[in-house]
Formats: sequence, C-alpha cells, structure tokens
Amino acid sequence: MIEFRIILLSFILTVFIYATYLLFLINIIFGFIFLAVLIINTLSLLIIYFQYLFWPYHKWISTSLVNIQKVEIPSKIPGKYLKGLVIRDKKSDPKEKQIGILFHHGYASKKERYFHFIIPLALNGFTVLCYDARGHGESKNKTFRSNDFVGIMSDVKNAIDFLEKIDGVDGNRLIMMGHSMGAIAALSQGYQDKRLKKIVGLAASFDLLELFNKYKRKIFSVTGIFLKIIKRKITKNLKFPLKEINKEMSPRYFFDKKHLVPNKDRVYLVHCKKDIQIDFEEALKIKEALNLPKENVLFLEKPERKYLNSHSFMGQATIISDFLIKVANGLKE
Repeated sequence: MIEFRIILLSFILTVFIYATYLLFLINIIFGFIFLAVLIINTLSLLIIYFQYLFWPYHKWISTSLVNIQKVEIPSKIPGKYLKGLVIRDKKSDPKEKQIGILFHHGYASKKERYFHFIIPLALNGFTVLCYDARGHGESKNKTFRSNDFVGIMSDVKNAIDFLEKIDGVDGNRLIMMGHSMGAIAALSQGYQDKRLKKIVGLAASFDLLELFNKYKRKIFSVTGIFLKIIKRKITKNLKFPLKEINKEMSPRYFFDKKHLVPNKDRVYLVHCKKDIQIDFEEALKIKEALNLPKENVLFLEKPERKYLNSHSFMGQATIISDFLIKVANGLKE
C-alpha cells in the first residue's frame, strides 16, 4: 500500500505545478507588476486585519490625561462578572457630579476598540463606563458565550445600575451609546429604561430577522455572508424559536410596546449610507418609527474609495465624536 505521505506529497506537488503555471500565464498577460502588487496588497491586508483584531489599543492612552479604573459589573448569572472600565478626565472636579455614559461595543469586538469615541467624551467632562459583553474581550470564559445574544441583552440593565451608582455620576443624567450589537442593545433594553435621558445607536438594526431574510439569497455578497455568520451564531443551541428570540432583541418590538417611554426624540442615530453589514434602510426605519427630527441623526456618505469597513466608520471618528459630544452636552443645558 502506498504511504499517505507519498500521496500527500504528490498532491502538493501537483497543486504547486498548476499554481505556478497559472501565475506564469497571469504574468505573461499582466506583467510582473501584477504579481508584485497582489502579494504586497495581500500582506498589507493581513497585517492591518490582525492588528485590528489583536492590537492592545488601551496601551496607547496616556494616563496623564484620563483616569482609567478597572471594574467588574455583575451579570445576570449569579456570581459571574463582566470586565469593564470607568474613564474620566484627570482634571475633573471630584466634587462635581458628572453626566454618566454607558458605551456598549459591537459583536466580535471589545471595549478598547471604541476608545477613539470614549476618550474624547471623557476629556469633555463625562464619566464613561465601557465593558466587555459576554464572550468578548476580557469577559471570555467557560460560562459566557459570545452567541448568547439574549444573555448579552439582559446584562444591560445591570450595567445601567452600575453606572448610576458610580461615585461622581449624576444618576439623573445618564446616557447610553452603542455600536452595531451595542446599538441594538441601546435601542431595545436601553430604550425601555427611563433612567436613560439620551440613547445613541451607531449602525443599529431595526429588525434583525427581517434583515436576515432580506439577504438570505445573496450568498456571494459581503453583507449576505456577514449576516449568515451572525444568524448561525444566534441560532446555535437555541432553546426557543428564532422569532421569539428576535422579539427579545430587535428594537422594533420595543418601539411598538403599549407603554412607551415618553420623549421618543431622546434617541439619536449614526449610520453610513453605504454600510455593507447593517443596511442603511434599517436606520431609516428607526427614524420613521420614532419620527426623529433631522437634528437627531447623522447619516454619513460613503467615501469615494470602496472601504469594507464602512460599518465601523473608519476615518469618521472626528465627525462622530463631535456629534456624540454635542448630544451629551444637551444634558448640561
């Protein structure tokens, strides 16, 4: 019998020969420059991608500007805690009560990735609480699963409770901001909490299941692939039908409740018109459902070049931070 390693070696050599032949043909047609550009671009994308995933963003922050305090927020699971940070300006007056802001990250992300929004807020006189949701960042452990979306949503109330009790925070002036999954949490769980005077959803979804169904057949689009991954994560080991789970998550079902929280215009939206993960129509549906005034929305045009990260607002941090600060300053008036 022929050894497996001989078969494997033959297979690798065959693939190598065909790949070399293909590259040879490409070089004949396009020239050597094509191969060089392909290799450089591939390496650059890999470097940027892995830096984005694993780079320790918090180590870039100067503690001469802000105080960063590590905290643990109780989850809905008794005895289990979520890792968080309380960030405030080092020059702030400890005797003066500050507006408290809860910032919730997106799916497959972590709190440090939003420091480009959080630090400017802290430097403008706000106390910001950010934390890693279940199965994310420093909150990864055997108990917490990143696909436990219902559990992630249920922890929001505890986070608001924690924010309200932080020393130096004015419990009557609380705000919640969130991106993507965090925006869904803000516009569902946060929307029903009367303690939150303002809510900001960055790249929020109106109805997740409706969004899934819209892109069900677009298996080759970036949006379609992303949403299929998210749907697979949510539906893994479900104890209840997805339709029921969706009602516990999607903002539309919280807007439709009989006992609406007064002052719907306390909601603010930020969305890129060419978001390739959460369709812009989702933002328009939220705006229409709540009849939001134009002052409450920041809709961004897509840059001329086709960036894959329009969902994460790359290159728009200054514009968005200015908007977030103005929203928060509204509670000072």
